Amino acid sequence: MKTVGESLREEREKKGLSLRDIETAISIRTLYLNAIEEGNYHLIPGEVYLKGFIRNYANYLGLNGQQMVDLYRKAQLPDSLGIENSVPNKTENVTEKPSGHNRKPSKWLLISLLAICVAGSAWWLLGSSTTEEPQVNRQVQQSPSISNQNAPIQSAIPAQPVKANTVIVTAKYTDQCWTSVTVDGKSIYEGTPQAGDTITWEGKKEVTITAGNAGGIDISLNGQSAGKLGEKGEVVLKTYTIKP
Repeated sequence: MKTVGESLREEREKKGLSLRDIETAISIRTLYLNAIEEGNYHLIPGEVYLKGFIRNYANYLGLNGQQMVDLYRKAQLPDSLGIENSVPNKTENVTEKPSGHNRKPSKWLLISLLAICVAGSAWWLLGSSTTEEPQVNRQVQQSPSISNQNAPIQSAIPAQPVKANTVIVTAKYTDQCWTSVTVDGKSIYEGTPQAGDTITWEGKKEVTITAGNAGGIDISLNGQSAGKLGEKGEVVLKTYTIKP
């Protein structure tokens, strides 16, 4: 079964494209494209970037990007399905050892029976003269009832409305760039906008943008320009929050 890298390289060569051609088309550096083809995934900074690059690369070549990502995931799973711990359960047959020799009633048995009879007689004699234990009268103190007083009822002071601060991030694309966005910890977007596209994301706490070509994005935070996300071809992950 072919690996992800082998499938991508074969399709690229079939179309007569070089890695430089792919880099120019989808703004993913040649270094990362070659790493994917060679299976050197450790050269790519992060699992999110890697999956996004595989998907974009495959889609550009006309392959199914999601299938390529699934193939990558499957290849990373440990091959441990056929391995089982086959430790046999050891059962020990425990046989009861016969007790000692059958012994006839000895004098110790007779002595024990006599002692029981004596103890029973003593208990009967002592029990008849035992005085009854006086009952203890326990007084349960009742907590004093709370008298209803005409105390003034304080009206609840309405809480002042809290100003809803939000994080509004606007990305203006000057070049094609694979982008993944997480808002308040929830992944809400992944795609490859083209030059001229503008997308806005709004969150209550934070907006995190991961880009494969950071130089192709101009960022605005709450209406204020924040400049370029990074350099051309640079992979950048950045989180925007509201300063207290």
